Amino acid sequence: MVLLYALQRFELHDWGRNKAFLPVQVEGEQSHKIEIGDKDLGTVDLLLHTSHKERVTHYGLKGRATNVIPVTSKALAKKYPDIQDGMVAKIFWGDASRTSEAKILEKVKEIANEHESVKGHIPELLWHHTFTNPTSAFREALGILEPTTGSHVLYILVFRKLHPIMKLHGYELFDVWYQCILCHITLWKKGVHHRDVSPPNLMWYKKDGKLIGVLNDYDVSSLANEPGPRGNERTGTVPFMVLDLLTKKGQRGEVKHLYRHDLESFVWCFTWISMRYKKGVLRPQGSRPFDEWATLDAVACGEKKTSLQTHKEVPKGTRQNHPGWQFIRECLFVLARRQLLRSEMAELTQESESESDMDEFLASLKGTKGWAKFSNPSPEQ
Repeated sequence: MVLLYALQRFELHDWGRNKAFLPVQVEGEQSHKIEIGDKDLGTVDLLLHTSHKERVTHYGLKGRATNVIPVTSKALAKKYPDIQDGMVAKIFWGDASRTSEAKILEKVKEIANEHESVKGHIPELLWHHTFTNPTSAFREALGILEPTTGSHVLYILVFRKLHPIMKLHGYELFDVWYQCILCHITLWKKGVHHRDVSPPNLMWYKKDGKLIGVLNDYDVSSLANEPGPRGNERTGTVPFMVLDLLTKKGQRGEVKHLYRHDLESFVWCFTWISMRYKKGVLRPQGSRPFDEWATLDAVACGEKKTSLQTHKEVPKGTRQNHPGWQFIRECLFVLARRQLLRSEMAELTQESESESDMDEFLASLKGTKGWAKFSNPSPEQ
């Protein structure tokens, strides 16, 4: 009872809410504002449109609690007058022991300056800030042993606004998807391992009438020269993770995350978007497949995906001759064949792969008839 009485008297900041975010009303909608000192800009003002319909939120008892929120800023608008599509703020509690997303994006930008497959295909970071009150401070105050273990720190990053790949279909979907694949493989070879390929992280913008694909979101990425066992951490989004990682061994961190795992995730992303969306609009519940993938645990989801990869049954609401499904069937055949070869060679848990291995895997997908059709679309596509 004493504990309940104590909790009853907690205010928002007692629960860990940062008091610097002040609630305000903007055109009748709840928003939040914050002002942060900056050594170059003086003070950066951020107006976070937290009630906006385009806000993206990921809450959970465990995780980064990532929010992506439309934002306006007089200071940043002055610094970046050419930003036409608007800005978004990404706010999340990142693992304090990891290389920060801002640091990884510095490396990504260096690679982009030397490689056309990356240049223009990465998010444009406009400004960022790291708050100085990690969760380890609470653990230290409570006298918990090893307080820095599992510590998280609050980050805020402001990016140029992008568009989700789910809005695309047909050739445009394929083209943006492939641009992201090319960006991803170059980054991997140069030491930046993305490790969370999923539809929300595949974005695009328009430049000179052409759609430009962007590989987004590097907060769980790792650098090849980073110390520690980063390659075996379980990162990724369950519906799009490779089958090797959706096993008990994979979930225990006993399978090293390789390039081929991310490339297979690209295939699952294309499957998800093509089969669940119609001309950029999510199909109604009951007429779209794979809803259960998002609610099952990792191992159960892996079993569902294994069944699809093995039997290639036409998903609910999909025509047998749907061009997207025909391409997906061929890709699933490639994945199944390669998995069979690895199992016969006892290489399911291989610890390394060469650049030629990466190129060969991508080439096996590009060699399908469906890939050729999407690469040379007919006028109706």
